[in-house]
Amino acid sequence: MFDLTKNVTLEPALQKRYTVLRALLHFVFLIAMFFILYRILFPIVPLNFSMNTPNSNKNTLVSPRLNQTGGFPVEKSIGSNETLIFNANPIGQFSKANISFTLEKNSNNIENTLVKISKSYQAFFFPIGKPADFKDGTLLTTSAGEYYIVSDGLLRKFSSTNIILDLGYPKSAFVEVSQDDLKLNKTGDEITNAENYPNDTLFVIDDNFYRLKNQQLSPFVSARAFLTQFDMTSAIVKDKDFLSRYPVSETYLGFADGTLVSSAESVFILSEEKSYPIENDVTFLAMGFAWNDVIAVTSNELGIYKKQKQFTRNSAHPNGTIFIDQETNNHFIIKDEKKRPINSPALVKTYAKQKPITASTAQAAKESVCTLEKKMLSSNTYQCDVPLEDLTPLTGNDYQISTTFSKNAKVNTIDTTFSTPMTFHSLRNSLSTIKNKLKNR
Repeated sequence: MFDLTKNVTLEPALQKRYTVLRALLHFVFLIAMFFILYRILFPIVPLNFSMNTPNSNKNTLVSPRLNQTGGFPVEKSIGSNETLIFNANPIGQFSKANISFTLEKNSNNIENTLVKISKSYQAFFFPIGKPADFKDGTLLTTSAGEYYIVSDGLLRKFSSTNIILDLGYPKSAFVEVSQDDLKLNKTGDEITNAENYPNDTLFVIDDNFYRLKNQQLSPFVSARAFLTQFDMTSAIVKDKDFLSRYPVSETYLGFADGTLVSSAESVFILSEEKSYPIENDVTFLAMGFAWNDVIAVTSNELGIYKKQKQFTRNSAHPNGTIFIDQETNNHFIIKDEKKRPINSPALVKTYAKQKPITASTAQAAKESVCTLEKKMLSSNTYQCDVPLEDLTPLTGNDYQISTTFSKNAKVNTIDTTFSTPMTFHSLRNSLSTIKNKLKNR
C-alpha cells in the first residue's frame, strides 16, 4: 500500500509556535476538566428570588411568605416581629449556605437578626391539620357486631345484619375498629332500607368496578385503579342486569391520590384528577419516591387525568401523599397544605395500598442558625453563613429558611448560595453520593 501523504515540515519558528499552542490547548483542556470535576465534587448552587417580580420563572427560591398569614408580603414589607419563611431545594450535599437579603434604600438596619434553617420535605413542613378520617366507601365493624359504611363523609350504621345480607355486602370486607375510631367521622342517618344502596357503595360487574353516587354508577377506569384504593372484596358482585337499575356515568374514577404511574418513558404522580410528569430521575429519588412503587398504566388510564406542568424538586408533594415518621411510625396524609395525622391503626390499614414516604418529625425540628451582618461595601445588603454539616445527612430534599426582623423592612431580593469547601470530608461525601446514585440507576 502506498502512502501518498507527504511529510509536512514546518519552519523552525512555526514549529515552535505550534508546540506552544498545542501545550496551551492541553493546559486549557486540563483546567476545564479540573473545573468540571471540582464543580461535581464540590458543588456550588446559587438560588435567588426577586420580590419585585414574584411570578417570574427566573426565581429559584420557593414561596417567600409570612408565617402569620401564609401569603406573600404585601408591597415586599415585613413588619417588626413578623416571620418570613421561604424554601430552597438544591440537589447535592452541602456544607454551608450563604443567605443574604438586599433591602430597599433607607430601610431599617436588620443587623443581628437570626436566620434559621431546617431540612425535610416541603410538604412535611406543612402545619398539622385535623386528624384524617375514613374515606368514602369504607366498610367498618366493631367487636359488638355493629356494621357501618362511610357514605358522603358520614358514618352510617346498618340497623341490622339482615340488611347487610339482603344488600349483598361481603362481611369479610368490613374492617374492625374501636369505638374511638368511629368518632373520626361525623355520624349520618341509620340505614334501615334494604331496597336502596347508600352512596359510595362499591360494585363489580364482569370485572368492571363501579361506585354508586347520587343514583349513578361511576366506573373506575380499570381494576388496577380500583385496587389502589380498595380490596377486591369491598365490591358487591352483580350481573349485567344490575346496570339497568342505575345509569352509568361518563366520568371515570381513577387511582388513589398520590399514586405513582408510568406511561411510555415518563413517570407521573396523580392527584385530584391531575397528572404531574416528574422532571427526571434525580428529582424522583430526591422526593423520596421508590421505583418499586410505580405502576405501569395504559394511555387510556392516564388519559382521564389533566396533564399539568412538570413536578420538579421545587414542588411540594400533592394531596393524597402519605408520610410515615421513621422514629414514631406515625402516619400523615397531605391535604390542602396541611399534614393530617392518621391516628388509628385501623385507619392506617385502609390506606395500606398507598406506599408512604419516610420522613422524620424530630429531624425536621433541628435547626442551624446564623446572625445577619451588613455586607462589606454595601449599605443595604445583610448576609450570614450557616453551617449545614448537621443537616445534610437528614431525610428530605427541602431546606426551609426563616427569619424574624425586629424592625420593619422592605426586601428587594433574597439570595442563597449552597456550597461545599474543598476538604477530604466533603470529597468522601460527594464520592459516596455518586456511588449511591449509580447503584440506584
